[in-house]
This record gives sequence, structure tokens and C-alpha cells, in this order.
Amino acid sequence: MKIEIKHRYSGNTLCSHEAEENSLIITIRAAIAAGANLTGAYLTGANLTRADLTRADLTGADLTDANLTGAYLTGANLTRADLTRADLTGADLTDANLTGAYLTGANLTRADL
Repeated sequence: MKIEIKHRYSGNTLCSHEAEENSLIITIRAAIAAGANLTGAYLTGANLTRADLTRADLTGADLTDANLTGAYLTGANLTRADLTRADLTGADLTDANLTGAYLTGANLTRADL
């Protein structure tokens, strides 16, 4: 199954990955490993529970309503990312760049900032 991550405004494909199962986490890990640019990625409502997004560049990404419970976002660039109502319970945001990020209604319970 081919999974694609698209840009939130242009709709252009930022990266794609063949996976045996419908797993966005596997696709994102492959994109990060390949050095893909995920700036502006459209990830609204994505289930990224416990995903390893260490040092991911998610500048301007749309993560509205995303489930990032227990995710590893150490050193991630979330500049101007939309995390409205995102669940970041227990997420590791150590050294993450949250400059200008939208956190309205985000759950940061036990998140490591």
C-alpha cells in the first residue's frame, strides 16, 4: 500500500512510502531517515502515538487533533506548527523548537518541555 504525506497548502506530495500495512508512523520514519522535508506536512488527526520524530523538521505542519501521546519529538522543529487540540500527553519535547506554534487546546499533561 502506498502512503503519501502531502503539503498542507499546495497538496504536493512531500514523501511517499510503500508499506505492507497502513502505517503513517512507518512512512514518517522512512521520510525522516531519507532526509525528506516535512515542512508544511498535512497530518491533521494523525495517530502518531509513541512515534519517534526526533529532530524531524515539521515547520508549519498541520497536526491539528493529532495523537502524539508518548511521541519522541526531541530536537524537532515545530516552528509555526498547528498543534491545536493535539494530544501530547507524555510526549518528549526536549529541545524542540515551538516558536510560533499554535497550542490552543493541546493536552501537554506530563509532557517533557
